[in-house]
Amino acid sequence: MKISKELKNATFEWDEDRKVFILYDHDGFNGTIELNKTYAFAFMRFVIRMAQRNWFRNKNLPNKVKSTEVLDEEESQDESQMALFN
Repeated sequence: MKISKELKNATFEWDEDRKVFILYDHDGFNGTIELNKTYAFAFMRFVIRMAQRNWFRNKNLPNKVKSTEVLDEEESQDESQMALFN
């Protein structure tokens, strides 16, 4: 049994009999790529991780971490920090 998904520039196919994941290029420049089931699974894990990374990425990234000079001044003024050393 073959399961295939055809897109604009590529076709993906899983051949159950041969246990091979095949990627076809419609333009013919790169040809085809065949992955056995181990490599196909690793590829899918990679794709899912990249999708999750992009999905969960915070769009409103705060400014870079404050400089160490500013952090040193704040730490020296914090009373709770000084109580640990007394």
